[in-house]
Amino acid sequence: MRIIGIHGYKSSPRMHFWPWLEDELKKRGHEVLIPELPDPENPDPEAWTKALVEATRVLTDNDIIVGHSLGGPMALRFLEAVEARTTPKACVLISAPWFIKDDRFRGFFLSDLDHDVLMWRASRFSVIHAKDDKTIPVEHAQKYAQVFHAALATPETGGHFQDPIQPLLLDVIEKVIAEPLVYAPGKSLPDAFADILL
Repeated sequence: MRIIGIHGYKSSPRMHFWPWLEDELKKRGHEVLIPELPDPENPDPEAWTKALVEATRVLTDNDIIVGHSLGGPMALRFLEAVEARTTPKACVLISAPWFIKDDRFRGFFLSDLDHDVLMWRASRFSVIHAKDDKTIPVEHAQKYAQVFHAALATPETGGHFQDPIQPLLLDVIEKVIAEPLVYAPGKSLPDAFADILL
């Protein structure tokens, strides 16, 4: 698998859990790409989208997008903008804000993003958000989970997931990697008519 990490505001691929997570995923044989997004102190959604598209090129069903904090809504903008040969396997949102009122970040949220369409731009969505997050309330995660029919993990502790080692994040990503993709609609559902002879 290729895991594409998207860092957040005032962050970088060398901060928080990213170096540890990259190392752990590479040990398990995965490719990891965490682009350094331009001017993280003054994030611009258009510049970040351009940088991500240039770094990743084309997505396939071997890709998992992981966005942390402001990188969460950025992951959705990226999914809308990037070319995909097949549907990426998953999108994982960590401590992601549903909306921020501050004018500096309006471009990440006030756009023509169509959530009904976006939910089909990845085969599955997972949302991770600690209940004790003092930066972004857990209600933001609940909104994402509802809109994207996402698996939701809300541990009691973890804050804004800025510590250098985060086993829960690795566990969730590994679980997503291990889940088989169902390509045929309804294939995973029981056949209620299996006993009827035609």
